[in-house]
Amino acid sequence: MPTSPSSSAVQENIYFLLNEVEKHCHFVELFFKTHSVELLPRIRARRGYVQTLREKIERECARMIERRKPGTAFYNQVIATRALASALQGISAHCIECVQEGTLAESYEHPSNDMCRKLIRRIDRSINLVKLGMDTSQRRTGIKLARRTRRLLDLYDDIQAKTLDAKHTLTDDQLRAAILCNYGLKRLIKQLALVGEALIKADLGQVATLQNFDHLRDTASSLNYDLNDLKVRRLALTRSGSAIAAISHKNENGKDILAVYKEGDHTKIEEEVQGVKHWRKVDPKLAPDVLAQAKADGENSALLIEHIPGSTFEALLLEERKKGIQQALKALFKTLNRTWQATYTKEQSYAKFMQQLQKRIEDSKKVHPDFFSSEQVVCGLRRLGFDDLTQCVAKKESSWRAPFSVLIHGDFNVDNLIYDDAEDRIYFIDLHRSDYFDYVQDISVLMVSIYRLQVLSGSTRNLMMESAKEVYKFGRRFAKRHNDTTFELRLAAGLARSFATSTRFIFDKKLSSRMHLRSRYLLEKLAELPQEKESKFKIPLKELYIE
Repeated sequence: MPTSPSSSAVQENIYFLLNEVEKHCHFVELFFKTHSVELLPRIRARRGYVQTLREKIERECARMIERRKPGTAFYNQVIATRALASALQGISAHCIECVQEGTLAESYEHPSNDMCRKLIRRIDRSINLVKLGMDTSQRRTGIKLARRTRRLLDLYDDIQAKTLDAKHTLTDDQLRAAILCNYGLKRLIKQLALVGEALIKADLGQVATLQNFDHLRDTASSLNYDLNDLKVRRLALTRSGSAIAAISHKNENGKDILAVYKEGDHTKIEEEVQGVKHWRKVDPKLAPDVLAQAKADGENSALLIEHIPGSTFEALLLEERKKGIQQALKALFKTLNRTWQATYTKEQSYAKFMQQLQKRIEDSKKVHPDFFSSEQVVCGLRRLGFDDLTQCVAKKESSWRAPFSVLIHGDFNVDNLIYDDAEDRIYFIDLHRSDYFDYVQDISVLMVSIYRLQVLSGSTRNLMMESAKEVYKFGRRFAKRHNDTTFELRLAAGLARSFATSTRFIFDKKLSSRMHLRSRYLLEKLAELPQEKESKFKIPLKELYIE
């Protein structure tokens, strides 16, 4: 993607898309190794994120050429960038196809397993080649891909021939699955050729709509409107891949939102409904009401949700509405005190922050491999690698259990909290991860989600730091009132977890480096802390939230 016409947003999302395609290839290779039926839902679940990245690139490219003359070099290069994103999405789709077509109710031995894995590894290396050559040598990389696809097609022919030779050793279902799976590999190779073509065009110069209209029609009918009378406008692009749109009447120019439409994976939608029910039992006005729920259509389903007035915490911070954020924090703390007290149970909870970190850190390593070396040497002094630090803290963490459980949000980010200043009320949205758990999970996630907002200096940044400190102080007060003696230790582990795993969402090296160093700083503090001093440990708040 040429430097001249591209924006940082397009560069970042192309890079994330390449990482995701590599992950899809890994799943396909794993399928040929194990033929496990459990792999199919895992690879399917990643489709939404690929779609989200593709849509973000589409929107940014559309913005870049909005007032540009068609046919110019700049215009053609941006169009080629869009084609690259489309081709990469196609690779992920064919990866899913390989696993889907090859999966049977029971595992079986594909007659060309080793050759198939060899082919997938070569495709994965080709994707890595795109990452390396994307900024400086698009044309050369495109030509290399074209040459590689010809050799890959030869390997595919050998795979198909070996499969047919083994037809007498397979059942009819196994043979059919193997052949269809092979065809998916062939389409994967041809899609790789389209990636190469897009790179060549990008070098030489040359709003997303909702897909599930049946769900949209069914949910909109609950508003007593015909779909033709309604205007659908995209509200957000989520990492989970869920489609979120505002529904309004066409005659009102979309000013008054009738409801919010949310479409996504059936399991997540069902979890969202259950989360809303949990919270509305605690406080009927705390979460938006579910107005309608469409039946599952294959893997997807949809909701029509009450529209909540107000501003997200993210908007309040980024717009530097100091008075608004102070009022919002006061309302939030009042709400949490009330809801945590109402859902308080004496059952201990164990967040296992280090286990959470280990499960998610691979994605961060993909984006920032230089952050997570196995060992560090500073002025001749050897320091433990990041993974070793994590394991060290994990052993200690087993004794830092919360003495009680409460109902937590589970994804307590600044964009999931809405403050209505007219009613002086807090609302929670995106509740699919709600559960009875350690409240420090929500505290730590909120503090890091404030920190990671991509404003690096100035009065807005200062407001963000002060807000995060207020969240900490509230959590500490709550812990003291409820005799939670390991609050500081668990919060340090939770912050370390969220600082490190959140770097996978931040391409900017300056901000992501700050977050990584804070995570490592906390892990080192905890790893070196003698057991007899644990009761006196305090979060180094000044060092963490000062810029």
